[in-house]
Amino acid sequence: MNKESMKKQILITALLLAIPALSFAGNDKEARPSITRNADKVKYAGNVNAGISFIGAYLNTTHGVIFPRCNIYTGGSAEYSFLWGMNLINVAADGKWFYPRKGRVQGYIGLEAGVSFLLSGISFEDVGNEPYPEGDTQFFIRPGLGMVVNFNKVSLDIGIKCGFSPYAILSTRHVKEMWAPIPSFGVGLWF
Repeated sequence: MNKESMKKQILITALLLAIPALSFAGNDKEARPSITRNADKVKYAGNVNAGISFIGAYLNTTHGVIFPRCNIYTGGSAEYSFLWGMNLINVAADGKWFYPRKGRVQGYIGLEAGVSFLLSGISFEDVGNEPYPEGDTQFFIRPGLGMVVNFNKVSLDIGIKCGFSPYAILSTRHVKEMWAPIPSFGVGLWF
């Protein structure tokens, strides 16, 4: 790694770490106090985000309801992923818990679990794959951790996820096969 690329990585890391501090710098009266936006009853919540991982990229949307008294979101998600030259559609149940209960910036922990559909078509991987692989369906699970910065009508979502799917299999000398983690970083909006 040369000196210039190391400087760029340090600058990007510093900017990402500064986002939470900068979001606290604003006037709290300008922003709603939580992702629930002062709702007192169960209300609709939706999210659209895009992200990258070291083996591909994804575009995700989730829609459901948020329970304002406990800041719990539950819904369903749909996602298009391009991983290792494979095209995947993921459909999952999605849940998140936002903490603290109020504040311009809230953290969250989440979990998605569902079905991943491998789309048939051309594969760009030449290691033992046929040029036109057939479709397949597998279970996947993906915990997540992130934060939201609340504005008047939307919230900025910055998070990391770590998916586990049979499509990312790791074989070693000691373990015949295991699901390899697929970490990813994403940015999106809650509305």
